[in-house]
Parts: sequence; structure tokens; C-alpha cells
Amino acid sequence: MALAALMLLAGCKKESSEKKILSFKFAAPAVEATIDESAKTIVAVVPFGTNVTGLVPMITISEKASVVPASGTVVDFTNPVNFTVTAEDGSTVVYKATVTVDPNGGGGGGGGGGDPTDPTTWSGSISANTTWPDLGLPVDYVIDGWFYIEGNALLTIEPGVTIMFSHEGDGFDVGPDAGLRMVGTPEKPIRLINAVGNPNPGAWAGIAVYSERNDNRFEYVEFVNSGNGENVIYVGGKLSMKNCTIDGALHNGVGLGTEAQFTAFENNTIKNCGGYPLWLGYPEKVNNLGSGNVYANNGNNMIVLDYPWLYFDATFSNQGIPYFIADGLSVEDNKKMTVDAGVEFVFEYDQDFAVGSDARIEVNGTASQPVVFRGKSNEDLWGGMHIYSNRSGNVINYARVMNCGMDSDWYRRACLFIGSEAKLTLTNNVFGPSAYTGVAIESISNWGNVTHSGNTFMECGMENVFICWEGEWNGEYYGEQTSLDELP
Repeated sequence: MALAALMLLAGCKKESSEKKILSFKFAAPAVEATIDESAKTIVAVVPFGTNVTGLVPMITISEKASVVPASGTVVDFTNPVNFTVTAEDGSTVVYKATVTVDPNGGGGGGGGGGDPTDPTTWSGSISANTTWPDLGLPVDYVIDGWFYIEGNALLTIEPGVTIMFSHEGDGFDVGPDAGLRMVGTPEKPIRLINAVGNPNPGAWAGIAVYSERNDNRFEYVEFVNSGNGENVIYVGGKLSMKNCTIDGALHNGVGLGTEAQFTAFENNTIKNCGGYPLWLGYPEKVNNLGSGNVYANNGNNMIVLDYPWLYFDATFSNQGIPYFIADGLSVEDNKKMTVDAGVEFVFEYDQDFAVGSDARIEVNGTASQPVVFRGKSNEDLWGGMHIYSNRSGNVINYARVMNCGMDSDWYRRACLFIGSEAKLTLTNNVFGPSAYTGVAIESISNWGNVTHSGNTFMECGMENVFICWEGEWNGEYYGEQTSLDELP
């Protein structure tokens, strides 16, 4: 009877409900995590340079419990990982484990701009969110080589930080899903500088941003003596850039790729660059240029447009320096190009500007701020303006069209060529100097679609006005005309 009672008690024994993580650590690197039992969180800080994508946690749990992922399993800690503990009785609890990389674990280093005391050196890459605080040193951080921000990592650089680049090939690379946030203040700007032993433009490579994240923000950042690559800053994704200064570059200031965009570009200063301050892949990128930007003392102080077709509506604002048309420009596909007062276009030799039959052009110059279309110099002639649009609303007002006359078709060698079906209003414009003609008109039968007043000519190598009559150049009849007003 006694034996039977003992067996009955054993059969009725309650299963354990204990389900705790008692310890959580790594052997390589040798780090033990902090466990907050009430919040069910686990936090581990690993040294700089640790690859968090392949860590092996060693986990101690309650007796008779189990955990998933299991102790000794390779785990990717790029993002927080949930560990589920199951008790003997089947009940469960979830702990959230987070692993971060120590931003101050990169080791010390000597040398740098301004006699740094003990800056933190970074090289290689990061793949976890990281913040670089102001260490209060003349140089807070040193970059050795190209530094890659990878995965979903966001690197945040706080106000007042100074970063020195050791060599001419050093810089930042922001991956497609990563982010770089550098937001200083007027009192505490962020400074990216050259090594103390190389105070020349091009002393470090620059920054390449391939990410589409809205986290990419540069505000009150100074870029000093960079641009050993093609640009100090290359944008292949998205970037908001405000109140920044680029001072000294071996080549260009900022380059915007064909698929990239500025979410903001305001109150920046780009100066002392050996090349161009701003290089735009597509012409419509001008829509993203804000106000207050200053460009000074650059080798070629112009904004480069490096694509010949405008396939989106675009407004060219007055940025204070010319737009350089390197490969011609043509407005097509029902799009409209608007030009604000004071804008200047400079064309490469033998290139022209065209407005297609279904596109539109609106040039809004004023008497005090005319819009200028010209070649690079009096000797560098360009192909002139060619207007073919048959749409209403084409206006060229207070423009100066000069240094023209190069075109493969001799009858279009003019500052302005008006197509046979073009509709156009011309007021208060100056045409010339021109190597050949001021205005060439393809068909006198279309002249009723052109409204004109107050237009003048200067220094045209041939006549001011030529007209092509039904495909034949009729210089004998109309070639003596000196003004649009004299045409029938």
C-alpha cells in the first residue's frame, strides 16, 4: 500500500513553468550581455570591428527549459533578434536581444589636423546603427581608407565633431540601404578635414551616397580640401544638403547622378574647386536647386548639365552663375522649360538649343535681368536657338542671344531659327553677335504665328533676318531686311 501511494504522488507531480534566460554571452569576442528580466531585453556591446552578422551566443536557461535560437547557433544580429524560451509545461516567454558596436572601440592614433590628442580611428565598415559623439578633441575621429556604411546601418555624426582623413584615397561610401546623417549647428559645425601633412585640395577622396533613405542629411558641415575623386560629394540616391561649405577640391564640388535627387539644396557655399561646383546628370535636376547657394572662385564657375534631352517640366532658377550646356539641349515630349530672370546659359562649341514641335519654352527675362544664351567666348560659336513648337504660349522676353552661327545646315546658322509651324512671341530681345544671321525664318507663310516687338540686332556677319521660302534660301528678296518689323 505504501509503494502504491508513492507511485500515485509521482504520477501527479506538476511540470515546471520556469523559463528564464540566466546568462547570455559570446566567446569571440569575449562579451557578456546585460539581461533586464522585467523588460525581457538583452543588450550586448561588442568591440569596434566585430562582424555582428555571424555571432554565436552561449545561453544559460532555466532547468528543463529550451530556447530558440539555441545556444551555440550562429545568429545575425544586424537587427534585434527574438529568443523564445519554452518551459517544461509548454509556456513561453520572448526576450529581445540587441547587439551594438562600440563606436569608441576603434583604438587611438596620432597625427592629424590641429594636433589631435587621442582620436578614434575607423577603417573598414559598419553594418549596425552607430553614433559618433563630439569627443571634445581637435580631431575626434580619423578615417583610414574607404569607410563603408553597409546593410541598414545609419551612421549619425553629432554637432561639433571633426573628422580627419589620413590619405588621398580615404572617404565614405554609403550603401544602397544605409544612411549618413551629419547635422551640425551654426555654433558647432561638423568638419571633415585633410591630414595635417597634406593641406592641399584633393587631400582626401570624398563621399559617395548611393542610398535612397531620407536619413541622408548634411547640415552645417564643412568639407575641406577634398575631391581627389571626381567629386567631393557624389549623390547616386537622395540627399538633403543645407548650410554646408565645400572649400577646396581637386576637381568638382557636388555631382548628382542620373537617378539621384536633392530632397533639399539650400544656402550652401561651394568655393575653390579646381573643376565645376555642381554637376547635374539630367537637366530636370535643376528643379531641386533651392535658394541662397553661393559658388565662388571655382576653376569653371558654372553648373554643368550633362544630358542633351529634357523629358520633364523644368524651371531654371537664377543660381548666380551660368548653366553650362556641354552636349546641347532639346526640350521634347510635351514638356515645358521655364527660365527665370537673370539666368545665363553657356553652350559648348557647335552645340544648340531646340524646342520640339509639342514642347514649350517660356523665357522670363526683364530689362534689368535679361536671360543670356551664349557661347563660351566670342570665338566659341554655338548653334543657336531652334524653335519648332506649334503650341501656344511660347515666349522669349528680354533675352540676349549671342556668339551664334554654327550649324550643320547652313540656312539655320542664326541666333534664332524659327520653324515653319512655330508659334512664338518675341519681345525686347537682342540677337547677336552672330557669325551669320540674327534670325532665320523657315517659312514666310507661317509669319502670322509669330508676335514680335522691340527686338534688335547687333554685329550679325550677314543680314539680320533671312527667310527660307518653300525650301529655297531667298537672300535676294528678304536678305536686306534689318528688322523683324520690316517683314510683310
